[in-house]
Amino acid sequence: MSESEFRYCLRPNVSFKKQADLRGHKGVGATFLAYGFSFLKLQSRKSGLELAAILRQGRQWAEDNSGTVPRPKFEATKFEVPYLVGEASGTSVSIFVGKAPGERPKNLNWIGAQSADQWAEILRIKSPLGGIYLSAGKTPSIEVVIEVTSAEGTKTRKELSSPDYYYPHEIPGLKIQTVSDVAKAVAKVEGDPATKFARVGAEFKRLDALWEIWDREAILSDESPFASALTEESRTLIEKHNVIVYAVFLRSAKIWGEFNDEVLKLRKGQRLVHGGLQLASDFMPQGDLSIIPLTSTIGYQANTHVVVHFTDGNPDMGRKIFQPELTELGEQLAVRAVNVFKRFLTHLKPDTGAQVITPEKELYDWKKAQEAYRDANPLAFSSDHGSVALISKPRQEQDVIALFHEFVGMGLITGYKFLGTSQSDRYDSLFLLDYDSGEKFAFSQRNRLGVSKDLSQVGLSEPKVLEYKYSFDGLITDLDREEKFAKQIDLVVCWSVGSSYKERFYFEPLLVGDEGSSRNFYGSTHQVFLTGSHGQPQFELIVLEDLVSWLQDPVSEEARQKRKYRD
Repeated sequence: MSESEFRYCLRPNVSFKKQADLRGHKGVGATFLAYGFSFLKLQSRKSGLELAAILRQGRQWAEDNSGTVPRPKFEATKFEVPYLVGEASGTSVSIFVGKAPGERPKNLNWIGAQSADQWAEILRIKSPLGGIYLSAGKTPSIEVVIEVTSAEGTKTRKELSSPDYYYPHEIPGLKIQTVSDVAKAVAKVEGDPATKFARVGAEFKRLDALWEIWDREAILSDESPFASALTEESRTLIEKHNVIVYAVFLRSAKIWGEFNDEVLKLRKGQRLVHGGLQLASDFMPQGDLSIIPLTSTIGYQANTHVVVHFTDGNPDMGRKIFQPELTELGEQLAVRAVNVFKRFLTHLKPDTGAQVITPEKELYDWKKAQEAYRDANPLAFSSDHGSVALISKPRQEQDVIALFHEFVGMGLITGYKFLGTSQSDRYDSLFLLDYDSGEKFAFSQRNRLGVSKDLSQVGLSEPKVLEYKYSFDGLITDLDREEKFAKQIDLVVCWSVGSSYKERFYFEPLLVGDEGSSRNFYGSTHQVFLTGSHGQPQFELIVLEDLVSWLQDPVSEEARQKRKYRD
């Protein structure tokens, strides 16, 4: 570094990166080293200039709330870096660990690594040494030397050429194949699935792991296993950020523990690498592994390790957090990758003690789970209009849609004509109101779900926007992300309301007394207002849980509505 760069390199708002092909974006790594520990020694050589300085008590100053610790300043010291002898330029950074309360790690023995070989693998997994160069096609030409002195004084050395991320299919001793190679081998064999599996080569059976890499073109292809899950917005993001997916599926989650204990020989229970989703940007892993949000066979979350790499993903480098749309896309792609592996489970070696779940067993478990949920959460509703076919309380958005349309089909909720419903458009449904026969739709003591008399004779309306949610809280999330906008929504149908709405909205219950006389949409249970406003409602709401309860016991439900929404 030059003298100017040396002076400012620890500042969180300063970056010397200029090349587009360099890893990552501006971060706070140097700042963390300076103020996360109590001692930092910085030495640098460039163009014949040698600079060396010590920064003391950085952590103590950062944590001081009393103003008694003076702000740390560089102290000049003698330049002493044997590794840079004969080099035109280079920088050395040294820190002491465990010298102040709260420093982590307190010492480098805690993880159980004593040799350079162990630390080489650890640093590939948990540090920038393990870059993700899937989009570059090759790893940078970098020579790395790791020297370790153990607690007993034993010195070891490890040299690495062009190191990159420790992809789990590289774990020694695993019998592996890519999904594409297995699929090609099976396709060459004639016959039904059982015959194909019986005749395919032994190298494609009893595998320890399946893995695959899908580049942007493979993800966006019409034949891609990801295609059916991609919206236009998702496709745009994949194109823009040159998204690449790496995924591996282990026959057993126990392999992660065996890798830690028997290969790396670290402290038992560490599991430095395990199942989950790793987001990465510009060749760098960002943040910790997150859970792959599976909705079925969730045990496979532990077997699957997925890396989703974005070019120019621009995460918040202080907190390693991506923009919500990129995080959601990464989760979407990870779930699809797991679904791909599930098609090839028969090619994996059965897990010791517990057989790999077959599709038949999975179906059996799913049926039993549905029956158990029905027994614990029955929905038994009938009226003069008939009985509903759904016999379990809703537990996802699709159930809400089904129950609402049952009520419409029974004539319990009336006056609606639907133009269509979509999962991929911004909003879920578009409908018309058809109040064409006067008193039939008007609110009265005999028709408590009716609408305002001013609306009951309007006839066919202009198209209205309808949004479905299992919980109203889900809409709050969409509004916070600006994926949907309250002023564009006319009606929301959900099963329950949750609690997050209170920060943004308040509800006026329409099932109480004569409040329904101001209703705009037949059967709506609430009008939704912005908190603090006294004007027109933002939209109306049908809370099916409240509606069912009111239909079964109006007196008790009215009392509950008053307590919940007015007290």
